[in-house]
Amino acid sequence: MTTAPSADASAAPRSLWLAPVLRAVPALIVGLSITFIADHSALIGLIMLGAFGLATAAVLVLTDVRMRRGEPLKLLHRGLAVITGIAGLLALLVVATTTTAGLGMLVLLVGGFAVLAGGLELVWGIRHRDRSALARDAVVIGAGTLALAVVLAFVGDPVSAVGFFGAYAVVLGVFLVIAGLSARWSTQLKEHTAS
Repeated sequence: MTTAPSADASAAPRSLWLAPVLRAVPALIVGLSITFIADHSALIGLIMLGAFGLATAAVLVLTDVRMRRGEPLKLLHRGLAVITGIAGLLALLVVATTTTAGLGMLVLLVGGFAVLAGGLELVWGIRHRDRSALARDAVVIGAGTLALAVVLAFVGDPVSAVGFFGAYAVVLGVFLVIAGLSARWSTQLKEHTAS
């Protein structure tokens, strides 16, 4: 007699590959928006950081809810949701309360986000390399996010700062889509060979 897999068991693998794909959506939207907007002022950069931060935090919370209890990825998603949510809120708060949002504030907020989020993701990936299929991807994303912080430390104009943030968002989005689809195909291959 065979039993049907529980909804909890089938939701777990699905949420693991779907989480990076959904996380890619805000990154791609923001990155492509920056690419096609002619104005690359610090104000636009802060607005885009706000949108990226809040949308990414919402996606991370929603995918966290779908993961089974004890999934190592839950802790990463919760931490990243807090970091990106706070960065997004602070960016929009700066936009709403000041008339001249400058390069310094943009670099501070994007750089702060990049150091905290990149560090968390890199450390999580290294610590979970034997326990999660997505750990290697987390190491790459963490290193890339930290690289954004380093690049921003040497930027002297808002056009470059906003451009680098947009480029980071596009690369992040494409990488997350590839990581998610690779995890999905890997899971399907394992299920197919097991049957």
